[in-house]
Amino acid sequence: MATRKDQNRDTPEIQRTKQEWIESAASLKAERFEVAGALFDVKDNQLVAESDVKRRLAKYKGGDKS
Repeated sequence: MATRKDQNRDTPEIQRTKQEWIESAASLKAERFEVAGALFDVKDNQLVAESDVKRRLAKYKGGDKS
């Protein structure tokens, strides 16, 4: 039986455009302006992976001190 962790690796990562991520900010537990700020350098029609958005958002909010 596959564990939840194994299932996460098998599912393809969600990719959306900048605007789609801004509109779905609540799913990331963030405000729209935070997502927009985190993705400021992404082109409007460029697809961005969920993991990249989360990493950028953490850095934008100050969670990444490197």
